[in-house]
Amino acid sequence: MGPEITSVTSRAKKPYVRKKDIILLLCKYGGGGHVDFDDFCELMGPRMLAETAHMVGLKELRCAFKQFDCDGDGKITHDELKEGMKNLLGEKLKKGELEEILSDIDLNKDGSIDFDEFVMMLSAR
Repeated sequence: MGPEITSVTSRAKKPYVRKKDIILLLCKYGGGGHVDFDDFCELMGPRMLAETAHMVGLKELRCAFKQFDCDGDGKITHDELKEGMKNLLGEKLKKGELEEILSDIDLNKDGSIDFDEFVMMLSAR
């Protein structure tokens, strides 16, 4: 097994490609130790779909981000976050809670939340 596959499977919390799947793939499709992309997809496609069915896609994340980003400038400001929490989520925050949320999410400390920070916040939950 190549070092790339070993390092990916050993680092992942729940690897999608297990060692036994790779061995099965190599035995079934042979090819002198090489597997083409179509063969890989045939074996792993159903497993990947089953394991990722609950995940939210990029399109949905962008749509959610745009709901908060009222002016469409690619950033969620303090005021936009406040309005979004109230109007979209029905959350009226106490004084200081909004600033605490913003400081936790705003990783680059520019005073607003960009799309990458938004996605990281959602994936941390």
